[in-house]
Amino acid sequence: MPVLVFVLMQFMISAKAGLINYVDGQANVRLQEQVPVGRLIQTGPNSHIELLLNPGSFLRLDENSTVVLDSVELTNIAIRLISGTALLEAADIDKSAPIRITTGNLRVLIVSSGLYRFYGDTAEVLDGKLQMADSSLTIKRGRQITAGDGGLYEQIKIPVNARADAFDLWSQQRSSELARANAFARNGYSSAGAYTSGFSTGGVWTYSQVLSGFTFIPRRNYRS
Repeated sequence: MPVLVFVLMQFMISAKAGLINYVDGQANVRLQEQVPVGRLIQTGPNSHIELLLNPGSFLRLDENSTVVLDSVELTNIAIRLISGTALLEAADIDKSAPIRITTGNLRVLIVSSGLYRFYGDTAEVLDGKLQMADSSLTIKRGRQITAGDGGLYEQIKIPVNARADAFDLWSQQRSSELARANAFARNGYSSAGAYTSGFSTGGVWTYSQVLSGFTFIPRRNYRS
């Protein structure tokens, strides 16, 4: 009975974006807390957190960083990075409901699965594709865009020799753990029962005892 109640609780609080899936170090949020619209989410030194967004999408926050959720509806997710650095990993994106990101003076739409990094007035497309919120300009894999003065943008290639920092390595570790939990869940080794997203992909969140958090099970192939 306790397990059943736990799963049902997760079902209820996972119906919107903003569930805290992992906390590493100091933060002003706690594990499995559902963060409401408008509340600051902050990390301290040498700390990171991971939030669930829509099914298949995770937002990871670096140390000494702050974000706020401007909208948590699954079809209208809006995130504002106030300070620091964030990474967004997306396995499934419904093009009719892109994730909106504001960082500094830059506003973009995540329109493709992939991996994205945000800081200051800059967005980097490590994999995938994003679109400017105020135009049809599209930024593809391996490029970054920065908002300048007078509404102008600077678009350049991400340096090929850029080294992964501690945040990148932590995010890669989380991706590996999620992929492992995904494999266990597919083979029946985790407790099932999150919710079906209702998106065209038909993916679901599943609570994993291996991960002590949620992993994503799509109806089509998923590689992390």
